[in-house]
Amino acid sequence: MTFKSVRAYALYGLLFLTVVFFLPTLQDMFVLAKWFLIGFVALALIISSIGEFIVTKKLTWEKREADSVLALFIFSGVLSLLFGSINKVQALISPQFGLLTFLFLFVLYLYVSRSHKKLSYGGVIFGLFSTIFSISVLFTTIPTLTALLPKQLRTFQNVSLVGNLFDALLFLGFTAVISLSILLKKELSSGKRVSAFFGFSSSMFAAIVVLFTLVRNSSTLALPSYAHSWYLGVETLKQPLTALFGVGLDNFQTVFTRVKDLAYNSSPVWQISSFPLSRSFLFHVMTEMGLFGLSAAVLILVQLFRRAFSEQGTTVMKLVAFYFSVAFILLPPSFLMLFLLFVWVGYVESHHRQNEASLDLGEIIPAYALIALVGIVLMGGSVFLLSRVFMSEYIFKQSLETNNLKNVYEKMKSAVSYNPYNERIRSNFTQIHLLIANTIAEKAPKNEQGQAQLSEADKQTVSQAIQAAISEAKAVVTLNPQKATNWELLGYVYRNIMGVVQGADSWTISAYQRAVTLDPQNPQYRVALGGVMYGLKQYEDASRLFEQAVVLKSDWSNAQYNYAWSLAQKGQFQQAATAMQACISLLNPAKDSADYKKATADLEEFKSKMPATETTQGQVPTTQQQKETLTLPPPAESVIEPKITIPQTASPEAPLR
Repeated sequence: MTFKSVRAYALYGLLFLTVVFFLPTLQDMFVLAKWFLIGFVALALIISSIGEFIVTKKLTWEKREADSVLALFIFSGVLSLLFGSINKVQALISPQFGLLTFLFLFVLYLYVSRSHKKLSYGGVIFGLFSTIFSISVLFTTIPTLTALLPKQLRTFQNVSLVGNLFDALLFLGFTAVISLSILLKKELSSGKRVSAFFGFSSSMFAAIVVLFTLVRNSSTLALPSYAHSWYLGVETLKQPLTALFGVGLDNFQTVFTRVKDLAYNSSPVWQISSFPLSRSFLFHVMTEMGLFGLSAAVLILVQLFRRAFSEQGTTVMKLVAFYFSVAFILLPPSFLMLFLLFVWVGYVESHHRQNEASLDLGEIIPAYALIALVGIVLMGGSVFLLSRVFMSEYIFKQSLETNNLKNVYEKMKSAVSYNPYNERIRSNFTQIHLLIANTIAEKAPKNEQGQAQLSEADKQTVSQAIQAAISEAKAVVTLNPQKATNWELLGYVYRNIMGVVQGADSWTISAYQRAVTLDPQNPQYRVALGGVMYGLKQYEDASRLFEQAVVLKSDWSNAQYNYAWSLAQKGQFQQAATAMQACISLLNPAKDSADYKKATADLEEFKSKMPATETTQGQVPTTQQQKETLTLPPPAESVIEPKITIPQTASPEAPLR
């Protein structure tokens, strides 16, 4: 059997396997697992070609029309990464929309488009596969059916083997279109017709169920609205560089925080400060890859329609071309969408052969040896680097399943060493260092004021853990200093050590101020910073920040509550009573009874301290429901006495060593 035959049969198996492949040993067991599978398979395919070249000493190439448009899309991704991406390594290895994703799938396209093997009973197999997949989606989407699953599988509710519900809807729509095109064929065997019918009907029914679930849970979707997605795409056109090449791969989240409007705080997802992806594939491409990338994406669709409406075009080609056009507009970008796109383009191109060019290097030994050596070195290095990324994710998942704090630390440290550019893993490692410091402080004996009395050994251990937590948080900031959530993490670390480390209060303020600057419409950062000021008894600054939070989101009861108390601490009881009145109007007496009674009592206290000539308006009844609990920032008290002194290199302004 030839190299080409082996690759062709392997490709058919891969295409079906990728859709349902998952690895419980990874935190993202669906999308990330498929990404690694395609990555290693792409490298294996290239290695097989290098092996074929070493044996035959011939370089062969078959040109396809779609090669240029897909290559243009990848080239636009390269330019986007070079000119816009801040954390370039993370942008390179992002599974949903990273440059390596494009490259892996382009390799897959090259081999699919050059494969000339036909799979016997392919239509029947596809119909059966679609039916089985649709049934699996129904069991994880309909609660009644989910209850019938074994206990270990019930955790997969509202997910599917392809990933989230958006991916499930995308794939179900794709299988329905393919099955429908098979049914529309005039000459069709009974077996193929029955298989296609069950594939179409089950896919459509499951797609309707998934769509209904998405609409019902629209307020909990971790995606921006179409309006915000469009607005963000248009904003990138205001600067020449971003208009051409976009804001950079893996940079959507960073830019969203800077350009979202005040109306976002009235949406059901206002507590999510930002999103990694747009609601629409085309809007996301326009944002991260600019007009260059958008043009390449449109050209791919043009190529699909061109093939579909040519003399050799078929019904299935026409239906799938229209389907991808709709999916590009209505569905968010995902690894599965790109996988289906590249594979389908490859399948269409495989039916249009062109002349094959061949170059025999058997008699040109230096060129033959150089190409073989370069290929082996590049592939060896690629396998090594991809393996390190995999090991990082694998060990990180192990750390999350370990109960022993020491083992968690060791495994997460190992995960960071394998891939130090992963912001998610390093952020979790930051929390582990804080947990170690807090655990030691909690176990230490306390004095009469409740302050921990640490031994010199414990104090040194706590100091090292704190410095490590700061170092990790600053490393995350260094990876992408334009991301507000990274500065929020650093501010969170500093805030947790304010009662332990001398001078941490000023560092906390500085970090949160950077987060506010990068995400100016976020009321949560202002409340957090105001809480720090309140704890330090800087009530003037605290009330100003709480007031700004109230302006940004007037229906946030906890912001109103903190604003009222900051005014009261300044002796402005008339204004405090007015703010507390506004807080009460946002509470439901039935569902928020504890908070309602608390706020009402505080209002009466403020009234009692007002001059006799001052009055307040009556309480405003409301039916609005809020779930949060009213809380005031704790005072800035020492947890350890004396406080630990650590080097000034831990400050947010000091560069990371």
